[in-house]
Amino acid sequence: MSASGEARPGTVRLITQWQMQGEQMNDGARLRSLPAFRGLWLANAGSDAARLIAVFAIQVSMTLTLHASTFEVGLVSPLSNAGALALGLVAGVYVDRWGAKRTMLASVWLRVLAYGAPVLLWCADLLAPWQLLVCVVLASVADTFFSTGHQAVLPALVGRSRVPDAAASLMATDQVITLAGPAAGGLLTRLMPAPLVLGISTLTQFLAIGGLTRLPADPPAAQRPRERVWPSMREGWAYLRGTPLLAAIMAAATLNNFAAGFYQSAETVFILRELGMDPVVFGLVWSLSAVGGIGGAILAPRAGRRFGALRVMFAACCVMPLNFALIPAASWVPHAAQPLMIFASFFLFGACIGFMAVSSSGVAAALTPNELLARVSSVRRTLTQGATVVGGLLGAALGALAGVGWTLWFAATLAVLQVLPLIRVGVPRKAAPDEAELALGGE
Repeated sequence: MSASGEARPGTVRLITQWQMQGEQMNDGARLRSLPAFRGLWLANAGSDAARLIAVFAIQVSMTLTLHASTFEVGLVSPLSNAGALALGLVAGVYVDRWGAKRTMLASVWLRVLAYGAPVLLWCADLLAPWQLLVCVVLASVADTFFSTGHQAVLPALVGRSRVPDAAASLMATDQVITLAGPAAGGLLTRLMPAPLVLGISTLTQFLAIGGLTRLPADPPAAQRPRERVWPSMREGWAYLRGTPLLAAIMAAATLNNFAAGFYQSAETVFILRELGMDPVVFGLVWSLSAVGGIGGAILAPRAGRRFGALRVMFAACCVMPLNFALIPAASWVPHAAQPLMIFASFFLFGACIGFMAVSSSGVAAALTPNELLARVSSVRRTLTQGATVVGGLLGAALGALAGVGWTLWFAATLAVLQVLPLIRVGVPRKAAPDEAELALGGE
């Protein structure tokens, strides 16, 4: 959008091909009836399956196979979001410039390299913890560009009014994969060395490639915007700052992710070393807890229509700190009951994320003009995922100095702060954005 508020012609042409398909959804067609949406769904499913198996395999490899230090294991979580911090601001600009489909395909091939390299290094008896951390960073860069492209095209692909339902469908699938992914990873680590499990993640990427081939071709280069990087980034940031409700949602997510960075840097070491849980049991508990995420994703659109998306999101933010507290509290109960506490924590986390992500995605899509979706999305992702990186680095240091138990309690305390930005803009008092706010997004 230009300074006068008018959309740039090149940007409008960029989304036209996607928007034509999105308008079909207003005729009542099912989401899955769109070949392009089915392709996007398959690409997300393949990417998520690969990522979940890889994250579990890397954590087990670092903790039990390579015997990495507490600090090194703690770096896995923040570095998995390092791409968003380093490149998130420019990702939206380059998605506009390169084309969403081309960018997402390149991202998938980068993941193939990131997940496949450790397998070859292990076979050559050369794998070291620092090499796994480099692969985590490469996968994070790929995730940043893939997610930015995905978030930019989804509203135009399915229509703005169907974004919550589309997001719920994608997230429910993610959680179903989460239901099986860690358990499969735990069983696979019994059948083969943990580093070799990354080979499964490498092969799964080809499902994502198959899905992306179903998306419409990107517009010709001449029809895509060739704007300068820094002015485009500033435009996305300026719009975000100038929309109080959108800024408050971003601030709440940033605070939540900052706390989650501390939490994730310590949870694996605490569960596997402090509690002494078997990796197979850990993977099974992690998988079963995905039922919470499935329920949250499926129920979020219905709850949003009944109570209001903003109220649903606020309620989930209020419950989130309890999830963080349950992990360290597990040390207070008998050993046999500890898996139940871990399950409850992961279940609540998944449910809250489901309600928060689906509700906020619909609100964000309604508040953001089509031509700014990629740039605003990249700014939001940089700040929210960057907070995870910073929190994770600080959490790894705190875990090494004070212990992982204290780090988890500190994360639970930080998580309480996420409700403050939402209270400041009056979210508890309203169900949905008002007409003036929706007008900014072109509704």
